[in-house]
Amino acid sequence: MAEKHSRSVPGGRAFWWTTSLWTASARLPVIRVPIAGIRELDEDCWFDGRAPTCREVAEHARRIAQADLRHPVILAADGRLMDGGHRIAKAWLEGRQEVDAVRFEADPEPDWVVLDSQGDR
Repeated sequence: MAEKHSRSVPGGRAFWWTTSLWTASARLPVIRVPIAGIRELDEDCWFDGRAPTCREVAEHARRIAQADLRHPVILAADGRLMDGGHRIAKAWLEGRQEVDAVRFEADPEPDWVVLDSQGDR
């Protein structure tokens, strides 16, 4: 299944395919950022506010274990995480204080936007 990132925007929700983010960020300089400064580490990024099943937790645990820390996480211009939640979780579990990241100066255009009246597709 193709991965995507989304966030609320005025009037709806913007979506980016992670492959689009990888392409758009390929030439950005890699920087070190403190894990403690990535607020998504303390947010529900995967379960939409509902209690996850054990299977869902296990699947994320597998993805965290398989995460490759050689790839930088991708941050939006405002510092929010766009790609790399499993890598951040792995780095935190390993006791790291920082992680490699790239950060957009201006966010790329979303691949699509769903207006509030359309619902999530």
